[in-house]
Amino acid sequence: MQTHSKSSSEMTTVPASARPMVHLHLTRRVFVVLMLLLIAPWVLLAAAWVARDLFLRVQTSIASNHTARSGRVTYAAPGPWGTLRCTRIAIEPPEEAIFIKPEDEVPPRWSFVGFTLDKVRELFAAVGFKPEQVSALIERTSVDPATGTPVTSPPPEFVLEMPTETRRRLYHVLAAFPENPMQKFAASLRPQYMDERFDDSELPPAIIADIKRMLYPHGNILLFADGNLLLPRIRGAKEKIHFVKTLARKNTLLVDLEVNTQTNIDELVRYWGVGGRSKDIDPLLESLRRTPGGASVDITHLLPRFVRERIYTFPYSSTQAIDARRDCHWTSLNFFNAKADDRFADPNFAYEIIRNDYYAISTGSRLGDLVLLLTPGNQLVHSAVFIADDIVFTKNGAMATHPWIFMRLADMLELYEGAFQTESSLQVMYYRRRAD
Repeated sequence: MQTHSKSSSEMTTVPASARPMVHLHLTRRVFVVLMLLLIAPWVLLAAAWVARDLFLRVQTSIASNHTARSGRVTYAAPGPWGTLRCTRIAIEPPEEAIFIKPEDEVPPRWSFVGFTLDKVRELFAAVGFKPEQVSALIERTSVDPATGTPVTSPPPEFVLEMPTETRRRLYHVLAAFPENPMQKFAASLRPQYMDERFDDSELPPAIIADIKRMLYPHGNILLFADGNLLLPRIRGAKEKIHFVKTLARKNTLLVDLEVNTQTNIDELVRYWGVGGRSKDIDPLLESLRRTPGGASVDITHLLPRFVRERIYTFPYSSTQAIDARRDCHWTSLNFFNAKADDRFADPNFAYEIIRNDYYAISTGSRLGDLVLLLTPGNQLVHSAVFIADDIVFTKNGAMATHPWIFMRLADMLELYEGAFQTESSLQVMYYRRRAD
């Protein structure tokens, strides 16, 4: 079998011009339909993306406007600290920090230290009890043989129904004695934040109603001192925890620094970088200035490490004696310390440091200034740290249910005037470290 093949020189190539061509004739209408079929998926995809972005923007705007209208967003006064936007929030302790002890549910018990039975009778009449009520209460009053202190055990229902003004007058007297811890350490809230205190509290409406009718005023705040009366009325451990968490809620602030191309970064670095931290502050603030349209940052990122590690947190529950003394003074004097100095947990040492290492100034104006609250007799009852304008960093007590927070000075002052239930206002003093 022979196979014949042609050499390359013998093979012929068909010219392109001679190749057959296929011509597709489309009408204008068909062409338009085909183009729409090709483009439509991309148009729909782009439209969906734009719609999603618009929806998120609208939702964010609605939420922001609602928060602003509710009065939760305010701006600090202008100053070297820059433009500060403050959002009021409420935080409560975690469930693992809540311990309900048997003594938290004991029946009402009023101790009248230094009183005689006759003086107790006179007090009951003076605060507004009717004669028959006074007689009934005296019958339920016994004298502690060890101390000679009259102690009254009123019926729970009687305490529940006490008029507000009578409760206010009586509890003001009881709060003077440590033997009455419920009155001495009453929970406090501001009337204008009443609804926020019970938002999403999961408390039964009847319990909320009982709390509200047992509130009594002290200055511009309201106090509640009858948790031991309501706890036994709540069924279930979970509900009891919700009750304690709600009473322990604390108002605080989220504070954001707003920066744009017009912001004086050098001034901000000088203010927030005090304590040798300028090199850590400058790059962040400069990056915000370069952001198109401006940007904002939580001031927590501009504060010393001690604050960054603790703000908006609750301390661990502990049986260690030192933890029970890590209070406001320990917090204030450790503000600039990378490692906390537990010597400040000793109040005598803390007072000595303030006297020797700080000097009085007319008002707070620099990050880290001390803000002290004193009684009319110059007893130091609280210390906090000046942040900016009227914003302070504070820990209002050493207990595990007391967090590290930002507060308005006026709110903190009212809180402590309510806690000490003084007739005269507390005095506010400012101090600055000599080294600064």
